Amino acid sequence: MKRLLTIWCAAVLVSAMPAFADTAGIVKAHSEAFSKAMDSCDIPAVMSLYEDDATLIWPGEGEVASDKAGMAKIVEDTCASPQKPTLKPVSSHARSIGQDYIVNVGMWDASIPGPNGKSTISRIRTTEVLHKSGGKWRYVVDHASIGLPPPPQAKP
Repeated sequence: MKRLLTIWCAAVLVSAMPAFADTAGIVKAHSEAFSKAMDSCDIPAVMSLYEDDATLIWPGEGEVASDKAGMAKIVEDTCASPQKPTLKPVSSHARSIGQDYIVNVGMWDASIPGPNGKSTISRIRTTEVLHKSGGKWRYVVDHASIGLPPPPQAKP
């Protein structure tokens, strides 16, 4: 009986491995699709990366939405801005939290054009939850933030 239980447990683990096998690759592909869609301001492509009831929280004041219309408005406003960033994924730390869920903590570089023609690069931190539904991975939570600069050093 013990041997049968061991074989059954091994079979369950092996059959579950594909769901957990390429977590980093899934997140990388999703991030690259997001970056490409945002850089070209392909709003339908960006929106296809989100669940209908996802929560989006971006760094700007008021950039919070929990429905497709609100998310689309934030993306459209970002694309229409003269300070529209070009995004580049830098790193990610992804972890499966269930068969159809992945949590990712990532870093992105946002190159933002300045008034003098020179770009400024800001580091964006992200915390994302992706969910697989209908055979496709989509954001359930997309929370991005920009860190505050360190306080000025006290003069001796």
